[in-house]
Amino acid sequence: MKDLVLKKLQTAMSRQIEGDLPFAEQAYLELLQENPDLADANHLLGLIRAAQAREPEAIELIEKAISLNPLIAAYHHNIAGIYRRVGQFGRAEQGFRRAIELKPDYGEAYQGLFEVVACDPEDPVLEKLEEQLANSDLNQATRSYLYFAAGKVCDDAGQFKQAFSYYLKANKLAGKSYDRGQSTALFKDIVFQYSHEHMAESVGAGHLSDQPIFVVGMPRSGTSLVEQILASHSSVYGAGEIHDLASVIASVTNQSPGKQSFPFCLNGLDPASFKVVGKAYLQRLVKHCKEGEFTRIVDKHPLNFQYLGFIKQILPNAKILHITRDPMDTCLSCFFQNFNKGQEYSFELGNLGYFYNNYRRLMSHWSSLIPDSIREINYERLLADPEKEIRQLLQFCGLAYEPDCMDFHQTQRTVKTASFHQVRQPLYQSSRNRWLNYRQQLQPLAHALGVETAEPVKVFAYNPLSKHQ
Repeated sequence: MKDLVLKKLQTAMSRQIEGDLPFAEQAYLELLQENPDLADANHLLGLIRAAQAREPEAIELIEKAISLNPLIAAYHHNIAGIYRRVGQFGRAEQGFRRAIELKPDYGEAYQGLFEVVACDPEDPVLEKLEEQLANSDLNQATRSYLYFAAGKVCDDAGQFKQAFSYYLKANKLAGKSYDRGQSTALFKDIVFQYSHEHMAESVGAGHLSDQPIFVVGMPRSGTSLVEQILASHSSVYGAGEIHDLASVIASVTNQSPGKQSFPFCLNGLDPASFKVVGKAYLQRLVKHCKEGEFTRIVDKHPLNFQYLGFIKQILPNAKILHITRDPMDTCLSCFFQNFNKGQEYSFELGNLGYFYNNYRRLMSHWSSLIPDSIREINYERLLADPEKEIRQLLQFCGLAYEPDCMDFHQTQRTVKTASFHQVRQPLYQSSRNRWLNYRQQLQPLAHALGVETAEPVKVFAYNPLSKHQ
């Protein structure tokens, strides 16, 4: 009997890793019906509930797993990640620290911890981090997480030169590869496909719903902040960084002759089909909230900027907010962020500059093609005059001004992106011109982006990780 349970659990775990969550979910439910105190099943079902945006259930299940077996570091790390996304940073910190106590080489837990707490020079966990940085027996992925954590520690302490050194190592060890040629070809194909003539043939053919609001731009440019502002409005639901548009495009690809990839998969679509595709997207979108509860739903996937022509075809009345930020600050923030999935360009400065320039050229194309559908929201202008900018973005979206949008940091909602902490604070200025702390190290990036640099600023003397200069 015990062997049968173990086999079923292992099968469900394999299917979960493969992405077959419905199969895994059903298997865990069946196992727990017969064995309610099966710790692993509680934990793994909790992870599925988190993926389904059912965080309270996820927390309850993983807390039960911890009560059954409190010595499993992964349980503590994973529940900390869920507490972090719902804004319970104190509990998140406790979970990460406990995970490190149980597993001193838990690289992800160190990174998670210093994402929710600022560096304290007296924090005893720094000594543990130093010990692990000196541990040559760790695998490449673990060392990458540790260096990302060390970079954050030194950045908090104003040790910018040392911080950058750690971030360089972290990004290199992450082992991500980026194909410039393939990326450039895609952007060129999009521009070729979406000519003025092509767009003129399909104007107004799509679904006429004005429910979707698309928030696009480079990652780390302020897209999460703008979504948080919008989600603070009584008529708006922030669906987060969802993949519904990409899923709809994948479906079109599968049905196209020869299963051509985007954008050529659209060649087989006649104008009448755009309405059908728009409806298919809307059906996905409304599932993120209770039907009829909100008049607007935000799709905040930054890289949807690639699909703006397609959005215009299938949803001509949708609003598109393009978030811009100082290119150097944007790219630096990307470089310092350990993206678990996608954004392969962000792990090397040259690739970052290359991708950013492609992004900039494509957005220029969209601005000339569909100017009335896009409103640019500049991060720096938003910081300088928030009420004016918020009123204007709400007006563009057809929404009345509500004071809660100014108090966006008090809005309670799940935030799954790397900006989970920032969007729960009032607007602050410290992120402006952050790149100036690293301008000496960022010379190649500045050159690629056409930005003038000067002498680097002075840094503080204290180094919290002094053994690893």
